Amino acid sequence: MPRAPRLLPLWLCAAALCAPPAAPPPRPRPGCPVPCRCREAGILLWVDCSERGLSTVPAGLDPLTAYLDLSMNSLTELWPGVFHHLRFLEELRLSGNRLAHIPGQAFSGLSSLKILMLQNNRLGGIPAEALWELPGLQSLRLDANLISLVPDRSFEGLTSLRHLWLDDNALTEIPVRALSHLRALQAVTLALNRIGRVPDYAFWNLSSLVVLHLHNNRIRHLGAHSFEGLQNLETLDLNCNQLHEFPVAIQTLGRLQELHFYDNPIQFVGRSAFQHLPGLHTLSLNGATDIQEFPDLRGTTSLESLTLTRAGLQRLPPGMCQQLPRLRVLELSHNRIEGLPSLRGCQKLEEIGLQHNRIWEVRADTFRELTFLRSLDLSWNAIRSIHPEAFSTLRSLVKLDLTGNQLSVLPLAGLGGLVHLKLRGNRALSQAFPKDSFPRLRTLEVPYAYQCCAYSGCPGFFTASGLRGPQHPPPDAQDPPKRTLADRAESRYDLDPEELQLEMEEPRPQPAVQCSPAPGPFQPCEHLFESWGVRLAVWAVVLLALLCNALVLLSLSVAGPGPLPPAKFVVGALAGANALTGLSCGLLASVDALTFGQFAEFGARWEAGPGCRAAGFLAVLGSEASVLLLSLGAAHCSVAAACVRARGKAPAAGSVRAGALGCLALAGLLAALPLASVGEYGASPLCLPHAPPAGRPAALGFAVALVLLHAACLLAAALACIRLSCRLPAAGLEASWDCAAVRHVAWLTFADGLLYCPVAFLSLASALGLLPVTPEAVKAVLLLVLPLPACLNPLLYLLFSPHSREDLRRLRPCWGGPREPSSCDSTQALVAFPDVELTAEASETQGLPLGALVPRQQPGGLKLEGGHVAEPEGTRFGQQPPSRDGGRAQGTPEASLAGRGRAGGGGFQSSGLASGV
Repeated sequence: MPRAPRLLPLWLCAAALCAPPAAPPPRPRPGCPVPCRCREAGILLWVDCSERGLSTVPAGLDPLTAYLDLSMNSLTELWPGVFHHLRFLEELRLSGNRLAHIPGQAFSGLSSLKILMLQNNRLGGIPAEALWELPGLQSLRLDANLISLVPDRSFEGLTSLRHLWLDDNALTEIPVRALSHLRALQAVTLALNRIGRVPDYAFWNLSSLVVLHLHNNRIRHLGAHSFEGLQNLETLDLNCNQLHEFPVAIQTLGRLQELHFYDNPIQFVGRSAFQHLPGLHTLSLNGATDIQEFPDLRGTTSLESLTLTRAGLQRLPPGMCQQLPRLRVLELSHNRIEGLPSLRGCQKLEEIGLQHNRIWEVRADTFRELTFLRSLDLSWNAIRSIHPEAFSTLRSLVKLDLTGNQLSVLPLAGLGGLVHLKLRGNRALSQAFPKDSFPRLRTLEVPYAYQCCAYSGCPGFFTASGLRGPQHPPPDAQDPPKRTLADRAESRYDLDPEELQLEMEEPRPQPAVQCSPAPGPFQPCEHLFESWGVRLAVWAVVLLALLCNALVLLSLSVAGPGPLPPAKFVVGALAGANALTGLSCGLLASVDALTFGQFAEFGARWEAGPGCRAAGFLAVLGSEASVLLLSLGAAHCSVAAACVRARGKAPAAGSVRAGALGCLALAGLLAALPLASVGEYGASPLCLPHAPPAGRPAALGFAVALVLLHAACLLAAALACIRLSCRLPAAGLEASWDCAAVRHVAWLTFADGLLYCPVAFLSLASALGLLPVTPEAVKAVLLLVLPLPACLNPLLYLLFSPHSREDLRRLRPCWGGPREPSSCDSTQALVAFPDVELTAEASETQGLPLGALVPRQQPGGLKLEGGHVAEPEGTRFGQQPPSRDGGRAQGTPEASLAGRGRAGGGGFQSSGLASGV
């Protein structure tokens, strides 16, 4: 027992010897420069120092760094040997700095470097000495610099280089000798330079080259052997150069797969230029305006994408599909193609672009059996007819564009799988499109907003009776074959991103259809007049306008056998113009009544039909003739007053009639302009040239011009009335029958101008977008306020003119039977008299305004001749009757009153300014 404590140290030593060895201390983590971000990749390190504002290469870089990003900094120079310790570095990024020169040995020690990026610097030349230190370099980017010359030995040591970027520099020629050292080169881009020609054998030693980009240069000439030695070239890009003829050197590229040649001023391409290119699968040619015949593609059987745009093609050969059995994309836009052959042989076609041609018909066999066709663009042609079975076999079609054609009917057979349908610009297409005919539809563009009523939540529109398409698309149409993203990237005629998202996502509930143009107050779905208040008000305006103007015309028609005085002629013409406005409003009210609750079914036909044009023509003719005649009346009063003061007589009546006829002719010309495509009557169902909110810009200029002309005429009439009233003294004005004319014209000008203010303000504000104006307000003003003068003008005449009641009283004997010949003759009795007295009491008793005068016959003033009331000789048109002694009777009330008028500054003696008004 006492030996136990002595054995304890031996036991401890034995346990220590039997225990496993301890783990070595952990290796210190590689250092990371302070302004950079680092990430470990095994034992190697990735260092990101981009966008740190560095002016020098950071110190303390770990020797095990494999990736170093110094881009987007402010480096101006590199010291020799600055990277000598980075033997494991494989990628170095120095782009986006201010490097103007790279000295030799700047990249010494980078034996493992494979990728070097020097783009977007200020290099004026190739850093050849520095590149010699990189024998393993595979990718070199020198684009977006200032390099103008490439020395012959620039790439002598880069035996492993595969990708070279020299685009966006200042090169003027192909560096033939420098490129000859790069036998392993697979892709080179020399685009965006100033190269003017490609000499023969320019790439003779680049047998491994697969991609060559020469676009956006100034190349005018290609030698016949320019591409000699490029046995493996697959992609050639010659876009945006100055080539005038198609290069024959391309025929030596037996493995060429992609050829891009658009945006060249090419004038001629031989029909055999693209023959026997079995590897070519993409051909893009744009702007060859002299190509009138489709090129012969015999032997080019692998072609998958063909683009020949902005050429002069007039037709397609019948055997085109036999030569192109693998064609998937056909883009022939902006040509002169008038007819289409049968494309049945091109069964792999997926996208067809034939927009901006002259196609006028689609036959039954044009697209038959194209079961993979997904996108068809026939927009901006002259298509008038489509065979009912033209689309019946297009089970995969998801996008159809027929914008800007002349269709009147669209066959719906085979279109059940459509996702996008565009039909804008077909003004004759008033067809309804039932919602159940397009179960997968996402986007719909139609000529008229009424065709969107079925998709806007309005019940009861466009039921499928008689118009029902297939209720369910064919099985293949419900799940059309999907293309990969790589295929989409290769296509130049991609479908919309919304459609691609629809195809890539899992099935989900059907979203609402985006239909445009959307219905609104100017394109209603149910009623043209959307409220009973507006409807009743319009009918009231129509009835008052027609009845009152007819009454005015009837009263003037029995005024006498002789010609009407000037003012009465103007009043009659004004009543006729106002009656036209009432008739136009009556047409709109009748359409609202006939289509009550179902306006969407007839709205498109109404806008495009002759009825809408007739209503618009009558509205503009009546409105413009009314304001022009009102201006004529004001001008006549002013001119007549001046003539009476100066010469003692009013102007001849023929001048007023000629002016009225001129006003009617000008109004007719303005109303006819929209019929000649200057402006538009069918911009809304109201058939007015006033452009509605969000209307087409084509009608904007004409609408603004009409508003300004109308306002200018009212302003001129108002100024004439103000000028006349200011120049006439009160005594002379009240002593003359012309007071009634001036007052009547002033009342009409004031009332019409006041009513037109909201019309002009809202029309200009909505058309020019000056203020946010609701369409409901604009529509109400156009329906109620704009035609209101048509009923207000005759009412003012009938109620306040001093002679309208006399004319109306004379109508009763005319309707009652035999009468004296003079009973309905008010023309002679209503001319101006020199012998008048004002009877203010009679004016007040009869409710006439100030200036409505009641005549009282003076002795010897009138006489009866042949049963008619006649005035003494010389009293017509402002002349005074001679006195018995050859002069004016002295001491008479007339002479004294006239004398006071003259003393007051040239008042009237008596005139016919507006006789009978």
